Amino acid sequence: MEFTRVTLEQCLDIRHPVLWPQLPREASRVDGDNDALHFGVQHEGVIVSCLSVFMLEASACQIRKFATLEAFQGKGFGGFLFQSTLENMAADGVNNLCLDARTSAVGFYEKFGFRPEGERFFKQGVEYVRMVRC
Repeated sequence: MEFTRVTLEQCLDIRHPVLWPQLPREASRVDGDNDALHFGVQHEGVIVSCLSVFMLEASACQIRKFATLEAFQGKGFGGFLFQSTLENMAADGVNNLCLDARTSAVGFYEKFGFRPEGERFFKQGVEYVRMVRC
């Protein structure tokens, strides 16, 4: 398991089948992607998990589009990626983080010190809640 910077295209290769398989691949691209930091986990030469960090200001960011290929879910790859990203951001002085979590994943993010904030909302029929860590 290796934490690494990845390209946007590598992220799209994971985002699409995991997050929106019913949509065209390009629907997995979001505003700001070209300026975001993209991180992943490599296993046996293959990127199996990725997420993107969108800087909001020098000490604040939003983590978006976290996805792990189905065959690798539940095996620690996502947790490793998330923890490694948090450590990387902290080393760069980024200590205010937020993300929009699918409500089914709230427990995962709480393990890393995130807490829900605000009302739940829907995007493309999926329920989310904003989570923060300061």
